[in-house]
Amino acid sequence: MNNKFGWKNKKARSEKSALLANMGKDKPVSRSLFHYTTAAGLIGIIKTRTLWATHASFLNDTAECRLLTSLLAPSIARDFQVIVPLLKSLGAFKPEVMSLFDGDKLTTESEKVANIAIRVIENVSPFYITSFCIHGEDAAESSHGLLSQWRGYGRGGFAIEFDELEMDKLVAAEAARYWYQGHITREVAYENHEHAAQLTRFDGLAATALKVVFKDKAPKLAALPEVAKLLGEREMHDYIPAFMDALPTLKSSRFKEENEYRIILMATQPGQTETDDRPYPPVSFREGANAMIIPYIELFKGSSNTLPIKKIIVGPNRDQANQYDGARLLLRQHGIDVPVVKSDTSLRY
Repeated sequence: MNNKFGWKNKKARSEKSALLANMGKDKPVSRSLFHYTTAAGLIGIIKTRTLWATHASFLNDTAECRLLTSLLAPSIARDFQVIVPLLKSLGAFKPEVMSLFDGDKLTTESEKVANIAIRVIENVSPFYITSFCIHGEDAAESSHGLLSQWRGYGRGGFAIEFDELEMDKLVAAEAARYWYQGHITREVAYENHEHAAQLTRFDGLAATALKVVFKDKAPKLAALPEVAKLLGEREMHDYIPAFMDALPTLKSSRFKEENEYRIILMATQPGQTETDDRPYPPVSFREGANAMIIPYIELFKGSSNTLPIKKIIVGPNRDQANQYDGARLLLRQHGIDVPVVKSDTSLRY
């Protein structure tokens, strides 16, 4: 399928690939990443040497990848208020269309622009996410885990400590192996979302969205010099890196305690018209809560690399001693020599 972002020419694709290779920041110091999981999860990770990346729309936070819309809508609305009257003066809009850019309808249209852009991205390359917590080296959570994570994800299970930079190397190899539009490895932003999203990168989005409509519905009108000048030179594909960088890295402050770090991969959907030598990332499905069908990707499957595990924390459990022994036997059988420690968190399971 062709898409409205205009990834149709070789130059646009090469520019996009360079920008999306890895949008994370330089990391001179490697931190510890903690992944909380059940006993079944630990067994699967150790046996298969894989981690699961879940489709963003199926994560527990129902606002995933939606915070950006509320941030962009006001600036899009302001741009509409400037450009639409100018286009009207050139005869580009009929009177009945102008009502869409008044009052509450203006807000609706502005949100629609942001949501259409987001939907196009998700249709082409939805986000798949693996989550970790960052605990400070000297923090008690580094030895005993975080209570909310034991409740929400561990459920009597374990926390696996990984090395950040070594994990980043595995993710880069995964992204080179399959046809991903890009990948990010970094912590999410819980506050100052406007700053984190770098909203200036979206300047001109309203005019560019109008340009797409004009070229589709009224190409002769769009080609008029005075109209073309108002609509600007930017194309929708110019905003791809900004959207892909901001969408999956903004999260509600209600989750701040988690101090979340994410592996984010934009998996190309089968059926795209771009050519790429890499195969599509294989998507699997599992049953979630309430009989929900959950799409996910098994990261690093078939790779000869080993997961950069530093330590296993045995979570609170009625029989923590046996959990401890079981974890040590599991690691030994698979040739993994890392410390196994018991959390002192008092929570009954």
